[in-house]
Amino acid sequence: MIAKEMIYPGDTRALVWWLVEEAPCLLAMCRDAGIHVDDLLDLPVKRQREVAAERLLLQQAFGKPVTLTHDGQGAPMVTGMDVSISITHTVGLVGLAWNAHLVVGLDAERIDRRQVIKVRDKFLNAAEQQFIAEDDQAAHIIAWTAKEAIIKAERNSAIDWTEGICLEPPVSEGGEAIFDARYAERRYRLVSRLLQDHIITLALPVEE
Repeated sequence: MIAKEMIYPGDTRALVWWLVEEAPCLLAMCRDAGIHVDDLLDLPVKRQREVAAERLLLQQAFGKPVTLTHDGQGAPMVTGMDVSISITHTVGLVGLAWNAHLVVGLDAERIDRRQVIKVRDKFLNAAEQQFIAEDDQAAHIIAWTAKEAIIKAERNSAIDWTEGICLEPPVSEGGEAIFDARYAERRYRLVSRLLQDHIITLALPVEE
């Protein structure tokens, strides 16, 4: 397994794995690492790959096999550990972010996902459409992943994407797009990075 580690402000870390291994290989990797996978054998192959990859990333992050559960909103939690985690899956990639002090949200999408432009009215409000050009595909994906990352951090899938989350214009800094956003009374700092063929965005709350 070759996962790229990324470091963010506030003692936040993330692992990103460009996943090419098939399910039997991933299950074997888990067994070799002492990770239980018998409960995955009856799952569809796609889900076997996702969960096995999650478990391998979690072991790399925490140095031992851990048990992943989910809260009432479906958000992931590590049993017996006081740590916030966020997991993202998209075509060819799985990612994990964690922080022991702050909630985190992580999302990733392929840079060539042009469908986001076709649905811009469903996730961009009027103010955001003023600074995100209709033909700027990368900017749309950054905005999409930013809102998804905030929803994950909030553990609330019912948030109104369009008006509930308000993004500010991003600033490019050292190869990253950095910007703030507001949901209700909370402010978030977003960091978007283009890595290979994916945009990966992390959301962290900002104390005011």
